[in-house]
Amino acid sequence: MKEMSDGTGLNPDSTESLIESIHATQKKRSLVLNPDYLDDEKLSEDERTRVLKEIFNRNIREKQLSRIISHLAPVLDGVHPTSALVFGPTGAGKTVTLMHVLSTFERVASGRGITFRYCYIDLTSPKTYFGALNEVAIALDGSSRKYRKGIPIQYMQTTIIESLGNYDGYLTFLIDEADNIRPNSDDFLTFLAKTLPRKVSCRLILILLTNRLDWEKTLDPRILSFLKKTDMIFEPYDALDLLEILKLRVEKALDKKKVEQASLRKVAALASRETGDARKAVELLAKAVKVAEETTGRLSENEVDIAADRLEIDKTEEVIKTLAVQQRLALKSCYHALSKDGFRKISTGDAYQVYGRVCSYENLRPLTQRRFSEIMNFLDLYGLVNAKVVSKGRYGKTREISGCLPQEVLERFLSEKFC
Repeated sequence: MKEMSDGTGLNPDSTESLIESIHATQKKRSLVLNPDYLDDEKLSEDERTRVLKEIFNRNIREKQLSRIISHLAPVLDGVHPTSALVFGPTGAGKTVTLMHVLSTFERVASGRGITFRYCYIDLTSPKTYFGALNEVAIALDGSSRKYRKGIPIQYMQTTIIESLGNYDGYLTFLIDEADNIRPNSDDFLTFLAKTLPRKVSCRLILILLTNRLDWEKTLDPRILSFLKKTDMIFEPYDALDLLEILKLRVEKALDKKKVEQASLRKVAALASRETGDARKAVELLAKAVKVAEETTGRLSENEVDIAADRLEIDKTEEVIKTLAVQQRLALKSCYHALSKDGFRKISTGDAYQVYGRVCSYENLRPLTQRRFSEIMNFLDLYGLVNAKVVSKGRYGKTREISGCLPQEVLERFLSEKFC
C-alpha cells in the first residue's frame, strides 16, 4: 500500500529522515561549544568580567595600562591627580581597560587604607544636559530608576551634591563618550569640574573617553583652563593583541581540535590591518566559524577569506534584494546617473531624469518627483546612497546624491547578476 503524502511532495517518514540527516551533519561539522563567548552581548556581567580579567592577565594593552596606572598612582601617596582625556578609535578597548584598572585600583587603595571609588557614566547614546546629570545621579545612588523629565536642573545638581555630602575620599567619574551631550558638553563639564568640587569635600577625578581627536576644540577655552587635563591616546589593537584575544575566545567557545592556528593569525591580521577593532575581529571569527560549519567542519584560512568577503557584501546585497520594484529602479537610476557623471555628486533632479528613462525601458509608470525624493530618503537611511540636503542660498535647497556601494556589489547590481 502506497504511503500518503502530506501535500509537500514528501511523506512524513522521509521528512523525519531529512531532519535527522541534516541535524546529524550539522552536529558532525559543529565547532561551537559555547556560542555566548562569540557575542559579548549574550554574556552576563560576571562572565564578561572574568573574560576581561583573563585578557589583561595575558599582558594585553600593557602599555596603555601603564599610562593609566602612572596617572592614578599619586593617589596612593595622598596626592590628587588631574583629570584625564582619553582618545582612541572605536573598539580600541578604552572602556573595558579603564574599568579594569579602576576596579583593581579600588582594591589596592582599600588595602592601604585609602578611600577610593569610581562611578561609570554611560553616555554612549546621545544625552541632553539633564540626561547626563540623570546618569550621574543614578550612578551615585546605585539605583536603576530614572529621574522624571521636567525636574529642574538645579534639583538634579542638588541631588548629586547631597549624595556626596558624607564622602571625603577620592571619587573618579569615568565618563564614556563624553562628547555625546547635546547640544554641547560645556554646562555638564562646568558643573563636574568647577561647581561640584566647591560644594563637596571629596576629591574628584574626571576621566573622559572620546573617539573624536578634535573634540576639545569644540569646548569653551575656559573649561579647558579649569579642567587641567592630561591627554592620553589609546592606539588600536595590534595583530599580536588581537591574536591573544581570539585564542581566549577559541578556548572558551570552540572545539580547539577543529581550529587551525593559521586561521586565527589570518583573522588577527585582517582586523589589525583595517581598524584594529577587537569587536570586528570577534565578528569575523564568528562569521568564519559559521562558514566552516556549513562546509568542511574545520576552521582554516580559506573559511576566513570567505567570511571576510561575506561580511563586506552580505548585508548590502540582502537589503538590495528585498527592495520593492520602484525602490530598486530608483537605486539603479542613481548609480547610472553617477557613472555618467564620473561618480561625482548629482542632484535629485539628475537622478529623476534617468529614473524616468529607466521606467520607460521597463514599461513602468514613473512615480512623481516628490515620491522619488521620499525613496531617496529611504535609500539613504539604509546606507545604499548618501543623500545630503545642502543650501544653495537664494536658489533654495537641494539634495546632493553620492554613491557608497562596494565596487563588487555595484557591478553585480548594475548587471543584475543577483537581483
